Amino acid sequence: MILFLLLDIAGCCLLYLSHRHQGWLAQPIGPLGGATGALALLLSLAAACAVLSPLAAVFAWIVVSMLVFSLLPFGSLLKGKA
Repeated sequence: MILFLLLDIAGCCLLYLSHRHQGWLAQPIGPLGGATGALALLLSLAAACAVLSPLAAVFAWIVVSMLVFSLLPFGSLLKGKA
């Protein structure tokens, strides 16, 4: 279950940081980071299916991903002005 959460959060972060409108870095990390993030999200779904029933795994995967994608843009506000 911990592996599922870590892979899901890492995948969402990588996908967010590969987008051109992200506010954390001066430049996005590139398409390889986005592909790695998508792979991490798929692996997190597989890890969730290993410990939960398939319906519960998909539901948990979607809910955690929505939460992380909703909170990531606000992380740049905590960074402050550089």
